[in-house]
Amino acid sequence: MTGTLDLDPNAPEHRADPYPLLHRMRRLAPVHRRVDRVSGRASWYLTRYADVQRTLLDPDLGRQLTRLPAELAAAHRQWEFDPLAMVRRNVFNLDPPDHTRLRRLIAPAFGARTVAAVQRRVEQVVDGLLPATRVAARGTGDVVDVIAELALPLPVVVVAELVGFPIDDLAALRRWSDEMLRTRDPVRVRRAGFEFIAYVEERIDERRRRPGADLLSRLVAEQDGGGISRAELVSTVFQLLLAGDETTVNLIGNAVLELLRHPDQLARLRERPALLDSAIEEVIRFNGPVGHTRPVYALTDVEIGGVVVPRGDTVVPVLLAANRDPAVFAEPDAFDLTRSPNRHLGFGHGIHFCLGAALARLQARAAVGALVQRFPRLALAVDPAELDWTPELFLHGVRHLPVSLGRD
Repeated sequence: MTGTLDLDPNAPEHRADPYPLLHRMRRLAPVHRRVDRVSGRASWYLTRYADVQRTLLDPDLGRQLTRLPAELAAAHRQWEFDPLAMVRRNVFNLDPPDHTRLRRLIAPAFGARTVAAVQRRVEQVVDGLLPATRVAARGTGDVVDVIAELALPLPVVVVAELVGFPIDDLAALRRWSDEMLRTRDPVRVRRAGFEFIAYVEERIDERRRRPGADLLSRLVAEQDGGGISRAELVSTVFQLLLAGDETTVNLIGNAVLELLRHPDQLARLRERPALLDSAIEEVIRFNGPVGHTRPVYALTDVEIGGVVVPRGDTVVPVLLAANRDPAVFAEPDAFDLTRSPNRHLGFGHGIHFCLGAALARLQARAAVGALVQRFPRLALAVDPAELDWTPELFLHGVRHLPVSLGRD
């Protein structure tokens, strides 16, 4: 059923809690066509687990406009102003064979062996941030913003070191990240984007003169060997360092929020710390850091859930909806740290499964585990209704999360 319903999960009134609407969409119009009132372009929102999973594997759905006929691609470009278009040539936005080539180059840096090797460093960074969190709280009546003091700086430090950027540059990297990903002013976004590109270009030239043991040095060597273009190299660094850290920020913030909103589950985790891995997986399912995957284009007329999506239309697989599909998850609206199995799609599926998923999980475990165990009187310092959520469904998390650490 598509009907004439105007169900918009991006509407501001649904940002804090999109799930009632997503349940309604799944029930009334699981393959729901929305037409933009300005451009007239059609987008199809998918809310059933089976449709989302199948779509993430379908070669007839692609991410590159160049794979569409010129007239269809032009219709999209007319309305798709992207202030960060200059850093989009990375695995997140490409289809095979370019996607396959780039992913093969980057994957070893985020494999199990590498993640295991950086675990101790992640724990050290968390240990270093928590005293700062405690100091910040002293001046504000023991209230601190988990996002600003822990969730935001942690992934910037960890990924910057993995890529190979100097520790002295972290403040600038955080500023560019905030401007490029957390503001909505296209002028500021573009300015920060060009500043970031200039910075990366300088680091590339440095690694060419003096290579090291970091990921950037390896990618520069691949560029010299013809395995990756300069534009792809810069775009890949953007994806890993800036775009990738938003997932971790939202995961940490959402995890702390849901544990505090479900005190019975928080108590269970404190009694059984071994549940931490399962807790992080349940957060990803219950209120994950990514609302939907990058929209894809129908490269041909394609049937999804009994509905034919015309060639050139946009398809939006909604991960938040799939992860609460009652056809797959018993009591989907229950937050249960012991849920098993937990076959969520929170980090995607198939060839576009998030490369940094293991690293994001590691950082979330370290940050959430430390907060839960070290601050036994941790509590929300505001009414959840007052929290400011990301303005669009794509990235799903709170901008600030004031909590009371409690006095020791």
